[in-house]
Amino acid sequence: MKDNEKFITPISLLVNDNDAQKLENVKDKVKFQDIDNFSIEYYNKDANEMVDIVTNRISKFPKEHRNLIFIDPYGYSDINKEKIISLLKNNCTEIILFLPVMQMYRFTETAFVHEEKPYYENLRKFIISFFSNPTELNKDSIFKYIHSIKKAFSINDTYYTCSHYIERGNGSYYALFFISSNIYGLEKMLETKWKLDPGQGKGFKQNEEPLQPTMFDEEIKAFDALQSISTLENVIYQEIAKNGTLTNVELYELTLKNEFLPKHVNFVLKNLIKNRKIREVNNSKGYKIDYTSYRNKNIVSRFEVI
Repeated sequence: MKDNEKFITPISLLVNDNDAQKLENVKDKVKFQDIDNFSIEYYNKDANEMVDIVTNRISKFPKEHRNLIFIDPYGYSDINKEKIISLLKNNCTEIILFLPVMQMYRFTETAFVHEEKPYYENLRKFIISFFSNPTELNKDSIFKYIHSIKKAFSINDTYYTCSHYIERGNGSYYALFFISSNIYGLEKMLETKWKLDPGQGKGFKQNEEPLQPTMFDEEIKAFDALQSISTLENVIYQEIAKNGTLTNVELYELTLKNEFLPKHVNFVLKNLIKNRKIREVNNSKGYKIDYTSYRNKNIVSRFEVI
């Protein structure tokens, strides 16, 4: 490499599909790509075998290597807690998992009422793998159902998770789930979510016909954002009241776990202080609710209920 050339981080891409023809289609699309420090490998394996291959591969990588795994299982039959843990245990890996949550939501109750029916077996196995009791899976709405799965993917708060739904019209929902051992990775994913959905940071709706922009679009987004942030405000107030105080370090983690960003908690704290619901104990210059302060355990602000 010449002195004036920019170093390109080496990237390895592993592509797998159990359908050989689909794999050939992918090869045709990328065979003319020539990118420095980029390699690609193709596999024609079932999901279980491929997870084992990937787990073995990443377990041998140095700690500075970072891995992103996208799993589109054409369902959920090959996803279970043990496989998720095996992929994440090196603490250098993040997973994006795509699930047909609407189909799962519709048939969850039936799957356990009619346990004799074999075509519900995969759904039952998935639920039993992540939930000690099926009643823990909230079926009050599709959104609460998604939230329950997202929470289960944290494996008892061992990992950081978030979800992003995709509505494809006619009430048909899919969802992406992000799982990571790194809270900074969660923050970066949440930034993307809020960029895609500035109003609520929750998901994407695919309209059959694009809506014409109106002069009120920005006002509507701002109103939606305020409604969403009011949820965070309630969470933070209740947590401060329950614990007595919360520090900037604790607030950073609490905010991200509830799928909001540091800019949102700064707004919430100012509003709670303004309305004389809480106060800052040490009156610091800046709340310092950020990853650097969290990583260094640098406590510079503390809040309590008035």
